[in-house]
Amino acid sequence: METHASDMAEAAEALRRRFLANRPVRTASLIVTLFGDAIVPRGGELSIRALIDLMGGLGIEAGAVRTAMSRLGADGLFVKRSVGKRPRYRLSGSAERTFAGAFRRVYAGERPAAGGGFRIAIVPAQAKKALDVEDLAAAGYRSFVPGVFVAPASVSPARLPAGAFLLDASADDETTRRIATDILGMAGITEAYRRFVGDHVALAGAIGGGAGLRPADAFALRILSVHAFRRIVIRDPGLPEDLLPPDRPDRQARGLVAALYAALAEASEVHLDQVAAADAEPLTPSVIDLASRFRGL
Repeated sequence: METHASDMAEAAEALRRRFLANRPVRTASLIVTLFGDAIVPRGGELSIRALIDLMGGLGIEAGAVRTAMSRLGADGLFVKRSVGKRPRYRLSGSAERTFAGAFRRVYAGERPAAGGGFRIAIVPAQAKKALDVEDLAAAGYRSFVPGVFVAPASVSPARLPAGAFLLDASADDETTRRIATDILGMAGITEAYRRFVGDHVALAGAIGGGAGLRPADAFALRILSVHAFRRIVIRDPGLPEDLLPPDRPDRQARGLVAALYAALAEASEVHLDQVAAADAEPLTPSVIDLASRFRGL
């Protein structure tokens, strides 16, 4: 049992090193993953003290967390509430709505069975100031030329500023595949899924059912693996099944992260409760069944 726990501690440290090796270290993005995955289902609010403790377990220093939260607040993504001398943070309403759609794609992962062309968003110069590019990207749209964004027709219509246009276009399969490769970047996304599999396949086998995991290591493995997967999914435009090869690596990647998540969920929540226990307002019980969170497999 102790050997297994030691192996998992080493695995968690390896994931930390891999995340920190990517420059620049995107602390703000990791905070969004942590909140969206672990905090939103538990009431949505966390003290800065608890956040610093949790992020410290992921290899991020307190100063970097405070700087990132200041920027996220200035950008309107987080709101702050003071309880005594301890500020507490939650996603703003608009940010929670935006990220909810992106996280649904992470956990559900359904693709339409057949193609149906593309949606093209045209944003004239006078409307660009009101354009939410991150919202478009989260919905599956990619920039084609300045002011023009393309997505599979299967995605939901984008929320566009006044003066913008949304068109539907059809294409034959060969043209669709070229658009997928040249504009939507599927070659790079496919390679990213392959790297994810290579980085996590041995870990999933070693963890097994999760018995004997130290809660802090389970939390680190859970958040870092979900974060790595989320960063790929938000770039994936969600092409239909019939336009993708049968041996594509996203299926294996999704199966791996789902197995990891199910094995890590219980122990990771123990760590979350331990860290948040000192807060004046503890986290509420989870509103979802974490062990079965990934679906659509």
